[in-house]
Amino acid sequence: MTDEDFQKLLMSIGTLSQPRLTALDAALRERVSAAAVPATAAAEAVEAAGEPADSCGSIAAIEARFAAGPLCPHCQSAEIAKWGPANGLKRYRCKACKATFNALTGTPLAQLHKRESWSGHAQALVDGIALRKVAARPGIHLTAAFRWRHRFLQAPKALKPKVLDGTVEADETYFLYSEKGSRKLTRPPRKRGGKASKRGLPDEQVPVLIARDRNNATVDEILTDRSAQSIAAALEPVIAKAAVLVSDGAQAYRAFAIKASLAHVALNLSAGERVWGIYHIQNVNNYGSRLKSWMRRFNGAATKYLDSYPGWHRANGREGSALCANHVLSAAWG
Repeated sequence: MTDEDFQKLLMSIGTLSQPRLTALDAALRERVSAAAVPATAAAEAVEAAGEPADSCGSIAAIEARFAAGPLCPHCQSAEIAKWGPANGLKRYRCKACKATFNALTGTPLAQLHKRESWSGHAQALVDGIALRKVAARPGIHLTAAFRWRHRFLQAPKALKPKVLDGTVEADETYFLYSEKGSRKLTRPPRKRGGKASKRGLPDEQVPVLIARDRNNATVDEILTDRSAQSIAAALEPVIAKAAVLVSDGAQAYRAFAIKASLAHVALNLSAGERVWGIYHIQNVNNYGSRLKSWMRRFNGAATKYLDSYPGWHRANGREGSALCANHVLSAAWG
């Protein structure tokens, strides 16, 4: 995390509600304690509680975070009472709507079985390995690995910067349309790793818009087409009014910039114009290239699940070397 990001984090604390402040305080105390206590001692403490040291520690952490500022997932009331344990989790009852729930209710992790294997699957997401390699690990079936992957990525893929500011580079990258895993194909099958029959944007490719500012804040969006309407729907909610949009010479970007009253630098790439003063799109193009290289390990992603993968890649970029299984589980919980 940069100093600027840290300052933004500090400034945002004043906007948090009391339950979120309480949860943040619990998470910070947990992080400080984890850094201060040797790993072996932490593992012994988990085992003393009757849980496997390599898998359930983060579930206990999730319950601790929830207990620090519990809210009813059904009506958001804070008037709740403890309601005994069930299925290895602490249970609560809302005094307002009378519903019962636990720390996982209403989250992507709700009603997933084999919690003892979650940590191993979370580590597979850290390692970025293909599903069949995940399924080769003990206790994880291929269909479970697939279901868990997209449950675990449901929250991270939605976590995007709210604002792109300063110089904002935008461009698209393309992925082959894929019906991988579908029982009924709407087109003839092709060999794995195939290529589009022609360049541009035929029906067999899916455009992914990537926008990135010079602070490395990144937003991506699956587009239905490369029209000004699609570009506007993706960029208008996040790009600051004072930002400078830098793109190629596509008319869709020009139309969007005019409509949004944005300063716009359009590079004529076909004429070899890669840089204009301090403006270029090399940053976003490099990011798109890294994304495509990273995704090759999955041998193609089904288009219906494609949005999970850029979100996964963004999470890797945010956490860097600090990413671990517990972080993945915490992010999946939301």
